[in-house]
Amino acid sequence: MTRACLSLLAGMYALQLSSFANASGYLSVAFVVALLLLFAGRWWLLICFCAGLAWFFIAAHELISARLPAAFEGDSLVVEIVVADFPSTDRATVSFLAHPVDDARLPSRFRLSWFEPPVTLQHGDRWRLEVRLRRPRGTRNPGTFDYEGWLFRESIAATGYVVGGHRNHLLRPPLAGPIGQLRHRFVRRVSALVEDREQAAVLIALVVGTPHLLSAEQWQRYAATGTSHLMAISGLHIGLAAGGAYALTLLIAGLLSGRARQRNHLRGAIVCSALVALTYAAIAGFAVPARRAGLMVLLAAFALLAGRRPNLPAILCAAALAIAVSDPLATMTPGFILSFAAVALLVWVGRRGAGPATLQLMLLCGLFPLVAVLFDQISFAALPVNLLAVPLFGFVTVPLSLLGFLFDGPVQPLGDQALLLAAHSIALLEKGLALFDQLRWASFAVPALAGAACLYIAVPALWAILPPGWPGRPVAWIGLVAVLLYQPGRPAFGCALVEILDVGQGLAVVVRTRHRTLLYDTGPAYRSGSSAAVSVLLPYLAHRGVRELDRLVVSHADLDHAGGVGAILETIPVRRILAGEPLAGLSVLPCRAGQNWSYDGIEFRILYPPLQVAARGNDSSCVLLLQAGEHRILLSGDIEATAERELVAMQTLPGVAAVIVPHHGSRTSSTPPFVQALRPTLAIVSSAYGNHWGFPKPDVVQRWQSVGAEVMNTATSGAIELRLCAASGLELIRRYRHDNRRIWHE
Repeated sequence: MTRACLSLLAGMYALQLSSFANASGYLSVAFVVALLLLFAGRWWLLICFCAGLAWFFIAAHELISARLPAAFEGDSLVVEIVVADFPSTDRATVSFLAHPVDDARLPSRFRLSWFEPPVTLQHGDRWRLEVRLRRPRGTRNPGTFDYEGWLFRESIAATGYVVGGHRNHLLRPPLAGPIGQLRHRFVRRVSALVEDREQAAVLIALVVGTPHLLSAEQWQRYAATGTSHLMAISGLHIGLAAGGAYALTLLIAGLLSGRARQRNHLRGAIVCSALVALTYAAIAGFAVPARRAGLMVLLAAFALLAGRRPNLPAILCAAALAIAVSDPLATMTPGFILSFAAVALLVWVGRRGAGPATLQLMLLCGLFPLVAVLFDQISFAALPVNLLAVPLFGFVTVPLSLLGFLFDGPVQPLGDQALLLAAHSIALLEKGLALFDQLRWASFAVPALAGAACLYIAVPALWAILPPGWPGRPVAWIGLVAVLLYQPGRPAFGCALVEILDVGQGLAVVVRTRHRTLLYDTGPAYRSGSSAAVSVLLPYLAHRGVRELDRLVVSHADLDHAGGVGAILETIPVRRILAGEPLAGLSVLPCRAGQNWSYDGIEFRILYPPLQVAARGNDSSCVLLLQAGEHRILLSGDIEATAERELVAMQTLPGVAAVIVPHHGSRTSSTPPFVQALRPTLAIVSSAYGNHWGFPKPDVVQRWQSVGAEVMNTATSGAIELRLCAASGLELIRRYRHDNRRIWHE
C-alpha cells in the first residue's frame, strides 16, 4: 500500500509542479495509458502514478470550468447569497465566503469583501447584495504568496466586493445546522467571556477550528517562532480528545460495573474515542490535519476492534489515499503536506526511542526542506519554543479548552472557569513567544536557491532520516550551514538586473547591480492598512537575498507609488531616500534634474523635475535613467503631458532600450513627441488586471507599438525581469506569469 500511495501522490504533485496548460493533450494521454495498463494488469506503480495525474486533472478542470464567466466580470450584479463561513475583519473591511442561492450565472463558491458593512455579518446570514465579481486572479512575483493558487485549492471560483448602497438587504438571520449552532454559540461565549482579543481568538481556533479572529501580527509571531501548527486543530488536539474520551469511558464503566466485563469496557472505550475524534473534526470544519487525525483514529479503532495491532504506516497511507481521492485539491495545502510528513517522520524515528528534545530536533531537520520550500522561512526558535509550548498546550490549554466547550448549559460556570484558565495559559505562551520573536536569530528567510544549491535544503533531512551510525548523517549540518551562508547570484560588473514587479495598480521596480540594490517606488497601499510592500516587495527582497537597500527613489507621493514606504523603512535598512514630493513624517532628499551616481558600472541620472519646478502631483515624479554603456532604461513615474513636453524641449531625453510607460498607460501621458523621442524596443505597463480605469488605453498601446516597441503589461505578464549590460544591451529574462505558470493560473 505504501508504494501505491506514494505513486498516486507523485502523479498528483507532478501535475501541480508542471506548466501544462489546462487542456494539454499529455494529460488525456496519461489517463488513457492508465486505463490500458489497468486492463493489462501490469506495472501497478505506473498505473497509480497515471491515475493520480488524471484524477487531479479532472478535479482541476472541473473547478476551472466552473469559474465566473468572463462576460460577468466587472458588472454590477444583484444576487442572493448565504455567508458560508465565519467572516474575518481587517480594520473596516470584512471578507467572507459566499454561496449563491439558485443563481446559475455564478459559481457555487466565491469570496467577497465589504467595506464598512452596516451590520455585523454572521456565518449563515442570507443577503441580497449588489456585487462586482471577477475571475480568480492574483499578482505573480518570485518568492511571494501565490494568492491565485490559494483561491484554487480553496475551491473559490470568483472574487469581488459588495457595492455599498440601498440594494443590500439582510433577508433572514442565520439558520445554521446543529454543528453550526454549536460553533456559533462557542464563538459568542468566548468573545464575551475573554477580554483579551488575541487570547479569545486562539481559544476559538483551538476548539471550533475558525482562525478568523487571529490577527496578522499573531500569525507573523507564530510563523517566526515555529508555533503555527498549534493554532490548527491537528493530531495533537484530536489525539488528546480521543485519549481523554477513552480514559473517561473506562473510568466510568469501571466504576459502574466492576471488572467482570473489562473486555467490553475496552471495546466501548475504543468506540467512544473514535466517535469523539470524528465529532471534534466535524466541529473543526474538517480541515485537512483534522481529517487526517480523525481518519487515523477511526482506522486504528477498527484494527483494535478486530483484535489486530494497528499498523501505523498502513493507517497513514490509507488516510492519505482517502483524502487524496475524495478531495484531490487538498493535496495542495501545506496542512496536507506537513501533517502527513510530520507523522511519517515521527513513525520512522519513533522506533529509536528518542526523547522529546531529540524528536523536536528531528522534526526541525526532517521537515526543513518542506518548510523552506513552502514558506521561504525557517524558524530556529522552533526547537526551544516547542519544547515548552507543546507540553503547555497538550496538558493544559487544549484539555481546559475542550472541558470549557463541553461544560455548557447548567454547568457553564465550571466551563467558563476552565476557559479562563486556558486563556491564562495562552497569555503565558504569548509572553514567551514575544521574547523569542524579538531575537534576530529566531527566524531566517531562505533566499532563492539556484542550480546545485537547491540540494542544500534537502541535506539537513539526512540527520533525521538516516539511522544512527550512518556515515552520511553529519553532512546534514554542513547543508544547514550552506543554506545560512548562501547568497543568490548577482549580475556581473557593468550589468544590472531590473525587475518590474507585479503590484497591481501601482509601481515597484528593483534594480540590482553587482553589489548594490535600488528600489524605485514601493507599490500601493490598501484600505485594509496593508500594502504591496508587505505582500510583494519584502518577500521578494528576502527571496533575492537583499538585506538592505542602498537607495530608495519614490517618484511622487501618490499612494499607488509611495504606499509601502513605511513598511519598507520599518523592516529593512535604507541608506538614502530620494523623492519627487515631500513624504509625511520623513526627511528625504528631493529629486532634481542633474543628480547622478554610479553603481558597479551602471550610471543613474535624474532627468526630471528641474530645479526651479515646485512639487505638483504627477508631474513632480522623479524620472530616472539607467545606463550601461550605450544602452538605457527609463523609469518615468506618473509624468503627464506637461512634463513630457518639457523633457522633449530640454533635449536631454535620449533614445532608450526600454521604458516604464508613464502613468500606467493613461491618455494623460505617452504623448506622440515623447514616444517618438524614446523609440524603445520594449514598453512596460505596470497596472492591475481588470482595473476600472481601463489602463493601458488601447490608443496608448498602439502609439508605442507604432514606433516598434513591444508592449508588455505586468497584469498579464506578472513580474518582468530584464538584464541591461554595457556589452550585450537589453535582454528579457522572463515574464513570471508565463514562465512559472501552473494549471490554476489564468
